[in-house]
Amino acid sequence: MRILVLGINYAPERSGVAPFTTGLCEHLATQGHQVIVVTTFPYYPEWKVWDGFGGSLHTKSLVNGVTLHRVWQFVPSRPSKFVQRMFYHLSFTVNAFLCALFTERCDIIYCSSPPAELGMAAYILAKLKKVPFVIKITDLASDAALATGIVREGIVIRIARALEKFIHRKAALTICLCQGFIDRLHERGVPAERLLLIPDWGDTENIFPGERVDGFRSEHGLGAEEFLVLHTGNMGKKQGLMNLIQAAELSKGEQNLVWLIVGQGEERSALEATIRKQELTNIRLLPFQPKEDLAKMYSAADVLIVNQKAAVRDAVIPSKLLTYMAAGRSVVAAVAEKSEAARYVTRSQCGVVVPPEDPGALTAAVLRLCRDRELRSSLGRNGRKYAEDHFTKEKVMYQYDQFFEVIGESCPRGNSIT
Repeated sequence: MRILVLGINYAPERSGVAPFTTGLCEHLATQGHQVIVVTTFPYYPEWKVWDGFGGSLHTKSLVNGVTLHRVWQFVPSRPSKFVQRMFYHLSFTVNAFLCALFTERCDIIYCSSPPAELGMAAYILAKLKKVPFVIKITDLASDAALATGIVREGIVIRIARALEKFIHRKAALTICLCQGFIDRLHERGVPAERLLLIPDWGDTENIFPGERVDGFRSEHGLGAEEFLVLHTGNMGKKQGLMNLIQAAELSKGEQNLVWLIVGQGEERSALEATIRKQELTNIRLLPFQPKEDLAKMYSAADVLIVNQKAAVRDAVIPSKLLTYMAAGRSVVAAVAEKSEAARYVTRSQCGVVVPPEDPGALTAAVLRLCRDRELRSSLGRNGRKYAEDHFTKEKVMYQYDQFFEVIGESCPRGNSIT
């Protein structure tokens, strides 16, 4: 089968959706499919085009069996600003559409969305190429925009949701990462038969429980006696990481308790400035670590943190939670009670859920785990087992193989869509 893939993020980006889109495309190539990807130049999570990738409008290469087209896209300096965010989405959508229009023939279009505008491009391309298209949603863009304050309730949101509904009703199928997405889209009028549950995977092969005292602690000046609380990933509006700094302020009298935030994002400079202003010595920031050091980094931690703003009601499992489960360390999730993250922490019994934007509750949960080693170990084991039972890459890829086999049979080549 010839599969045309549209998606903003791809390797060498290592956070967000990029590892999953890349992993799927490379897997499909190993199964004998011809995979053509249209993406942009790597920029995430720094929101700046990486060195060595700028200065071109379009490049084409063959990477691990995948034909890779990269097109220019406007990268906003302030991605939380509505106008910049819209131009960011539209610039990629237009350029990706034009590039994809002149790529090789395909049998199916696979679109990783948001943005919703890209889904519309996939729909038009599918009409022109007379092939079916499928959508994988990694977020509901309208909900995310509301939660992070990019837009407010009003006509913009109504238009966005109408566009989302149209796209998902026209797609041959929409792949949802968890039941929360299916429920939300079904409530908004998308037929249940057009929604399919396939989760992302946790990297249980490369991330696994290891020795707590290993190279990572010594490399970063952390002693064996220090209780390490770790948050990793994007430092954006959605994560609300000032909550961790406030928790560090509350716990600065606790001997040997250290908070560590590893990653990058638009809020990093503000976090650094606040730490300096408050003269906090029990919290540190580090950039993303090399892939080969990730297992050691997670193993060095005593507690892993998932943190979101109170307004975020994600209908998707944060990818970092799957990684945390694979690492076999206890989790504290400062998230909305009805979020998907809270549901999965509770379901897997891998950690403790506390109210978001409540540094006192976050601190209390961390201190409780600090003083109860047996509980920490039990929660960590539960998480690892749950990841192995439900979220291994092998099991997820098997579901994708079945999906492409079925949709290839049900949507014969050359047929159009309605």
